[in-house]
Amino acid sequence: MRRFWSRLGFALTAVLLAPAGPAAAAPEQLPVEYSAPAFAVAALTAKAPFNPPGGNDWSCVPSADHPQPVVLVHGILGNGAGWPAMSPLLHNNGYCVFSVTYGIYPWQAGGALAGTGGMAPIAESSKELRDFVARVLDATGAEKVDLLPWSEGTLVAARYILVDGGAEVVDQVFNLAPIYAGTDVADPIVNAAYGLGIQDPIFTALRGTCQGCVDMLPVSDNIRELQAAGVYAPEVRYTNLLTRGDLEVVPYTNGYREAPNATNIVLQDVCPVNFAGHNSISVDPTVAALMLNTFGTPVEIPCAPSPTPYV
Repeated sequence: MRRFWSRLGFALTAVLLAPAGPAAAAPEQLPVEYSAPAFAVAALTAKAPFNPPGGNDWSCVPSADHPQPVVLVHGILGNGAGWPAMSPLLHNNGYCVFSVTYGIYPWQAGGALAGTGGMAPIAESSKELRDFVARVLDATGAEKVDLLPWSEGTLVAARYILVDGGAEVVDQVFNLAPIYAGTDVADPIVNAAYGLGIQDPIFTALRGTCQGCVDMLPVSDNIRELQAAGVYAPEVRYTNLLTRGDLEVVPYTNGYREAPNATNIVLQDVCPVNFAGHNSISVDPTVAALMLNTFGTPVEIPCAPSPTPYV
């Protein structure tokens, strides 16, 4: 936590000492929906190309204050439209915001699961993120991007940075509920499969329907490879936001990893009464303020109980 607060103090000082210059045109202010139901509606009813409010404006030109576009990376069963709080908030504060949709199998096209991402193998999704970031850099003229990944997206981003060239073009990452060591949430099913000796046919069957689900398990090759590679690239800065209210990354500390270039924030250490869960942290005002401060926009950090704790 000490590193985070010192970074915040530096940002505040920089703002106070910065010379006055010509004012940039204020972006159109969009509604910011701090609501878990709003997230669910946005993700479930979205249609291609899955643009979030204020995001995926391919004519956006980064400002001198915010020269790096922010790329949002959704979680399992999500898509790029499911950001009703973070995307418009970043837009309202003058950032160029882009949101990838990844991990959709070819067989999903046109069906009921057409907008359900994150199901394909993470190794493939990583390359989709690579190509999307390349498009963002080409459109905006920026040299680097910042990433805001969430849930499975933290694994996609980690692999992209370590394996698919992201370390060269990513400056920093603000991870929401990272899953570096996998999640034990499916332990009863996994343990039963191993106990019966049927784990291999089950995992083989899932390969064509939801390999992304398997890739988040601690026993998966994806997690083992990530851990063996050290999780972090030394040239990238990482901030990990964890919550004790997380019922999907089990235990929540599986997203905690120390390093000189990493800051770990447990939400309840900042706001003890806020038990926002795995999904609701993406629409939480305290988390959003922490994210803005990390990306260089000093704002007051509110503290209040989450209306959807443990969700």
